[in-house]
Amino acid sequence: MDEAIAMPSLGRARRIWLYLPPDYQGSRRRYPVIYMQDGQNLFDRATSYAGEWQVDETLNRLAAAGDPGAIVVGIDNGGENRTAEYHPVLPWSGLLGQANAYISFLTDTLKPLIDRRFRTKSDRLHTIIMGASSGATLALYAGIMRPDIFGRVGAFSTPLWLNPRLDQLARTKKPYRRGARVFLVSGRDERVGNEAKGIFAKDQPAMVEALIHVGYKPKRDIRSRIVEDGTHSERFWASEFEGVYRFLTG
Repeated sequence: MDEAIAMPSLGRARRIWLYLPPDYQGSRRRYPVIYMQDGQNLFDRATSYAGEWQVDETLNRLAAAGDPGAIVVGIDNGGENRTAEYHPVLPWSGLLGQANAYISFLTDTLKPLIDRRFRTKSDRLHTIIMGASSGATLALYAGIMRPDIFGRVGAFSTPLWLNPRLDQLARTKKPYRRGARVFLVSGRDERVGNEAKGIFAKDQPAMVEALIHVGYKPKRDIRSRIVEDGTHSERFWASEFEGVYRFLTG
């Protein structure tokens, strides 16, 4: 969509990708919008640094089978700033991250621009945020902090052991609003770097319990998948994308 959209809250610019449903040009319909992190990896192997999610191929296939579709906005990560932008508190150092400023960019700059320029369903129940790994931290944090904007959240392989503990934050902030949905997915033995095997799955039940405690209903509002052979990879997240998409837009 743009090679360098200004991010006033961060003092940077960022490339933004846009996927429009196949029938967009020939219809007058309005569509839900999915805001996805790590835009480099969503649509094209040539621009990715770790493989692609095949978001466009998946949504085109579903559209051909009758799915009403969605607009996808992919925000490139900030390279050396990625960890800071996706976390409210930096892992390991404990210093403040830039997640709040990044969310301000999404809510105050990018979403208003998308809603002005494209035929969107702009309400919270049709505004979805997704991410994987640190991007999942950002997505889940945004859903907790701004439930008035992001009514539906897809979090793939969230490092839930980091501070602030998002299950505890959810209990404090009480983000549930009628119609909200959250999908959490991780691999049973998933790991990254030198972390223990299964570390992503270990705290997922506590996150689900916290969401239920503040009003989300099991099955209706929350889906939680722990996949036997899930790995910390774009290949795994690509394989799970369709199920998450169907639940959050259904």
